[in-house]
Amino acid sequence: MCGATNRQDGLTDSEIDITVTLQVRVPPREVKLSDDEGEKVPGATVAVDQGTSHTFTCLAQGTRPAPTIQWFLNNNMPSTGIRAPTSTENNELFDTSGTWLFAPLRNHHRQQVKCEAYTAESVPPYPSAMLTVDVNGPPDVSVISGSPSMTENIETTLTCTADMGYPADWILAWLNGGSPVSGSSTNSSASGSRYSFTSTLTFIPRRQDNGNIITCTAQRGSWTPAPQQTLGPINVQFCSKSVSVSCPSKSASGSIVQLSCHSDSSNPATALVWSKNNVVQENPTQSVIEDGNYGGRKTTLWLTTGALTKADNGAVYKCSASCTNNLSDSCALNVEYPPDFSVPTAMPPGPVEEGNRVTLLCSADANPKPAGFITWERVGSLDSLPSVYNDGTSNLTLSSIRKEQAGSYRCRGNNGVPPVVHSSSVDVIVHYEVRILTKTNTSVGAKIGRDATLICKAKGHPLPRMTWQGPAGAQITNQTDPGRIFQADTVTDGDDVYGFTITSILYISQVTATTDYGSYICNSGNGVGMVDTVNIVLNDKVKPLPPEDVTVDQATVTGSAVMIAWKPGNDGGETQWFFLNYRDVETTRVFDPNTRVRIDDDIFEYMIDGLSPYTLYEIEVFARNQNGDGESVTQIFRTRPNTPENLGITATLNQDTGSISVDGIPQDGDALSCLQLEARLADQNVWFNYGDCLDTNTHLATLDIQSSYCYGNFCSLPVTALLVAGQSSNAGLIAGLVILTIIILISITVNVLAIRNIRRNKKGSQEVAGSRKLDLKSKYKPKEKRAAINEAVEYQDLDVPLQVLAISGSSHPGTSAYASISETATAFSRDKLTIVRELGQGAFGKVLLGKASGIVQLGTATQVAIKTLRDDADLTERGDLLRELDFMKQLPSHAYVVKLLGFCADGDPIYIIMEYMSKGPLKDLLTSSRGKSKQVYSNLHGRSKSLTSRDLIKFAKDVAEGMAFLASQQCIHRDLAARNVLVGENMVCKVSDFGLARDIKSRRMYQRQSEGRLPIRWMALESIVDDVYTTEGDVWSYGILLWEIVTLGARPYPTMSAKTMIAKLQEGYRMPRPDHCQDEIYQMMLTCWKEDPTTRPSFTDISQKLEKALEAPHDYITLSDYQESDYEVTIQGSPDEKI
Repeated sequence: MCGATNRQDGLTDSEIDITVTLQVRVPPREVKLSDDEGEKVPGATVAVDQGTSHTFTCLAQGTRPAPTIQWFLNNNMPSTGIRAPTSTENNELFDTSGTWLFAPLRNHHRQQVKCEAYTAESVPPYPSAMLTVDVNGPPDVSVISGSPSMTENIETTLTCTADMGYPADWILAWLNGGSPVSGSSTNSSASGSRYSFTSTLTFIPRRQDNGNIITCTAQRGSWTPAPQQTLGPINVQFCSKSVSVSCPSKSASGSIVQLSCHSDSSNPATALVWSKNNVVQENPTQSVIEDGNYGGRKTTLWLTTGALTKADNGAVYKCSASCTNNLSDSCALNVEYPPDFSVPTAMPPGPVEEGNRVTLLCSADANPKPAGFITWERVGSLDSLPSVYNDGTSNLTLSSIRKEQAGSYRCRGNNGVPPVVHSSSVDVIVHYEVRILTKTNTSVGAKIGRDATLICKAKGHPLPRMTWQGPAGAQITNQTDPGRIFQADTVTDGDDVYGFTITSILYISQVTATTDYGSYICNSGNGVGMVDTVNIVLNDKVKPLPPEDVTVDQATVTGSAVMIAWKPGNDGGETQWFFLNYRDVETTRVFDPNTRVRIDDDIFEYMIDGLSPYTLYEIEVFARNQNGDGESVTQIFRTRPNTPENLGITATLNQDTGSISVDGIPQDGDALSCLQLEARLADQNVWFNYGDCLDTNTHLATLDIQSSYCYGNFCSLPVTALLVAGQSSNAGLIAGLVILTIIILISITVNVLAIRNIRRNKKGSQEVAGSRKLDLKSKYKPKEKRAAINEAVEYQDLDVPLQVLAISGSSHPGTSAYASISETATAFSRDKLTIVRELGQGAFGKVLLGKASGIVQLGTATQVAIKTLRDDADLTERGDLLRELDFMKQLPSHAYVVKLLGFCADGDPIYIIMEYMSKGPLKDLLTSSRGKSKQVYSNLHGRSKSLTSRDLIKFAKDVAEGMAFLASQQCIHRDLAARNVLVGENMVCKVSDFGLARDIKSRRMYQRQSEGRLPIRWMALESIVDDVYTTEGDVWSYGILLWEIVTLGARPYPTMSAKTMIAKLQEGYRMPRPDHCQDEIYQMMLTCWKEDPTTRPSFTDISQKLEKALEAPHDYITLSDYQESDYEVTIQGSPDEKI
C-alpha cells in the first residue's frame, strides 16, 4: 500500500492510500477420482452394474481460479450425466469437484473412465485420473434346446444356453409352470471379455405337467431375473389309468342293448375297442370325446348289440384301451330268455291200459330258472297239473289213468320273461273197454214188408268190433240172409289218441213177423275189459223220434209272425204228423193245448202269426204216430217291435221345402223307445239313418248341402250346392224318406241284447252310405272325425244266418247298464283322471289322452290312453265297449298286449284306461313313413323315410308273440289288423282293440251271436262263408297284417270290391307277392291263407321263424324296390262293399 498527504499547517489529515491486489494464478497439479465407495487409485478397475447408474467424482484442489473439469469414456466425452462442477475457497485457493452420473451399458465393459482438470494457464497434458470399468450384467436371452412333446415318466433332456453375461457367477434357473425345478447346474466359460453359460435339465414329465410352460432364466443374487426363454406349452402324452364298462344287470331276449365304455383322462384321447368273446366288434358308434383332467380327453364308446338271443347269455363284452396292453374292463351279459324246450319231451313207451301209470318228462333251458317255472298241462285245458320240478326238468305222473285223461300233454314254461312258451306235445294213448252209447230209445218200429234199420253206436280204444245176434240168439253176418240182411260198420268219430266211435247199422229189408220181430243183441268189444251189449227190440208199435234241426227263421221274424222249420226224425215205422205250439215266456208257464197246431207228415215248416210285438216266445215241436207222442224240441225267440203305421205314427215329407213333420209318437210308451227315420238318395237303393232317433213329435228342416271332389280321402275344399227355384237344395236327398221302426232300447244285462228293427241285409250299406254323405257334408263334421268315418269302410255287414239267442238275465228297462262289469281293484276314481285332449276316433269309439294320478305309483300322474264311446254311440256300441272291458279284465298282462290299467264304469261316460302308446296305431306309423313326393291317394309313395326292413320284421314278430299269448289264453281277436296294433316309444308293437275279441275257453270256435259290421278284408274264408271264428282264423288275419306291414299300410285287395274279393278267394285266389318282398316272407303269408284252417301255422311257429329272420344278415323286405302304382286303392261305393 502506498500513502500520501499535502497538509502544511501541520494538522493531521486523512491519508490517501492506494492498494493493489495481486492475482497469482495457480493451475491444477493433480486430480483425484472417486465414487460412492471412496477414492480410487488411478488405473484401478471398478465394477459397475449394467443399467444401474454409477456416480464418479473428480476433485482438483488448490487452484486459482477454479479449473474446468472434463470427463472422458474411452477418450470420448459423454453427452449426458455431467453435472456442473462446484468449488469451495480455502486460503484464497479453490477446491473444485465435478460429478458424472454414469449409466453403464454392456458395451461399456472394460472401457476407461477419465477426468481431467485445467485452467487457462494449464499446459497439456492436463492433470487427470483414469479408471477401468467392468460392467456386470446378465447374458443374452437364453435358448432352450428340446422338444415340447414328451411322454409321462419318460426322461427327457433340456439344455439352456446364454451368452455375454458377466461376471461368471450367473446361474441359469429352470421353472416348470412357474415353480422352480431342482436338479440342474450352470457351467460358465469365457466368451471374449464376458462369459457364456450352459445348464442341462433331466426332466421326468408327469401328467399334471401337461400344458405347462418350461422357463429358463439367468439369475444372480438380488438381480432382477434376466430375460427368460420358454418352451411349451409342453405336450405330455399320458395314458388313461382306468377303463370302465357299463352293462345292464339283466336284459330281455329280443331287446337291443347299449353298452358303454368310459376311459378317464388321457393325452391324446384313448382309442377304445370293443370285443365280444374276444372277437373285435366292427359296429360301435363314433367315440364321444370330452375334456378331462390335466388337459387330457375322456373317451366314451357305445356299442349297440343286435337283438339279443339266448346264445348271448354269458357273452363277455370287453372294452380295451389302445394306450397300454393291460388296460380293459369287461362284463358278461345276463340275457333273460323264455324257456326253450329244445330237448324233446319224453314219450310214453306206447298205449297204456286204463288204470295203469304213465310218467312224462320234459326239460327246458331258461334264464332265469325260478322254482317251478315248468308246469304240465293237457292241451286244450288251462289248468296246470301237479308235477315234480327239479333244476329245469319237470316230471308228470298219471297214476291210475282214466280214459278221460287220454290226449296231448305238453309243458308250459313261464319264467317271467315273455312269452309263455310250450313244449312239443306228447300223446298219451289210453286203451279202455268198449261202452255202447245207444242204450236209450232201443225200440225200432217197422211194419211187415217195410225195411228196418237197427243202429248200435259204441266207443272204445282200440277200435271196437261190432257183432249182432238175432232174436233166435244166432250171430248175424252178411251171409245170414244175403241181399236182405246186412251189417255196415262205420268209424264216425275219434282217432288213435282218444279212441274211436263206431256206428254199426243192421239193415233188414221186407220185415217178416215170423223171423224178424224180436230182440236183437248188439255186442261190442276190443280186447280190453268186458264186452258190452245192448238189446234193441224190433216190432210194429214204436213212437216217433223227436224232430231234428228245429230253427226259427230270423229273416221272417216280424212284430206279429215268424216261420218255424224242422227236419223229421224216425217215424217209428208208422205215419207221423207234427204238432207245434207257442207261449209268451213272460206271462205263461206252460203251453196252452188250445194254441197247438197239427201239421201233416210231408210239411216241415209253419208260419205262426197273431203274435204280439216285441215279445219273448217259446215254441215246441213234437211228432206223433199211432203209437204215441215223441219227445218235444223247444226254441226261444223275440218278435220285432211294432211298425210306426200300426202305432198311428205319421211322417210327412214336403218335397218342395225338404222338411219333414213327424206326429203320433206315443208319449205314454216306454221311456227308451224312439222313432228312427231312414232316407235314400234319388235313383239309389241304399238307405241310411236320417237324424237321431226321435222320442217326441217334431218338425225337421233339412240342412244345406256341400260337395267336395275327392281322390280317396284327399278332397277339394267344399262348395255349397246351388239352390234351384221351387225346391230345396237337398230335396232329392230325402226323396223316398221312409219310417224305419220304433226302436226299443234295452238296457245292457249280463248278456247284452240291443234289438233294433233294422234290416240286416241293408244295415252295412246304409252305414257306409251315411259315411259318404257325411264326407260330402264336411262343413258340419269335425275334421278329426273324418278318419273315423273312413275307417268305417273297413267294416261291413256279413249276411250269414245267426244262431237263435237264448236270453238270460233281466231284459227290463232300468237294469244297470254296467251289471256285466264286476268291480275289482282296477276300478278307478274319475276324480283322479284328467282329460288332456282327443287322440283320434275309430269306427266305434274314440280315444283320449289323459293323466291318471296314482294309477301306477302313488303320488305320480301317469299319461294314459282312455277309450270311450263317441257322442253318437247307441246302446249296442255301449254294450260292445263293456264286453271289451270285461274281456281285458280277464286277460293277464303281457309284453306285447296293451295293458289295462283301470276303468270307470260307475256311470257315463264309460272309460277304459290303458297304457299310452306314444307312436299310435301301427297303420299310421307305416303310412307316415312313406316318402311324400306328391299328393296322390296311394298306399305307397316311394321308399320308407324312417323304417328299415329289420323294423318291419320286428313289428311282425311283436304282433305274433302277442297273438301267441292270446291263443294260449284261449282267446280269439277277430279284428287283427295294423289299425289295431299300437306302437310305443321304443317301437314295441302291442296288440290292442278287443271290441270283437271272444273267450273260447269252453269251446274251440265261436259263432257270431249278434249283428254288426265286420272287417271282411281281414277275415278268414271260413269266417266269411260259415260264420265260424277260431284262432286259425286269427292266423289268416295275421297274414293280411303281415302284407300290410310289408306294403307300409296298404289296403288289402286294393283294386277289388268286397264281393269280388270273396268270389276270388273261394276260387283259390290269394294276393300276389309284393315285388320288394322276399319269398320267405311271402310263403309265410300263404301258409296263413291256407283254405284248411288245421294246416295253418301257429303264432308260436310264426314268431320263431321271424326271430330267425331278424338274425339273418340280409334284408327280407327291399324298401328301395317299392313301386308306387302297385298299391293304389280304388275305394268302391257302398253297394259294392255290401255282401
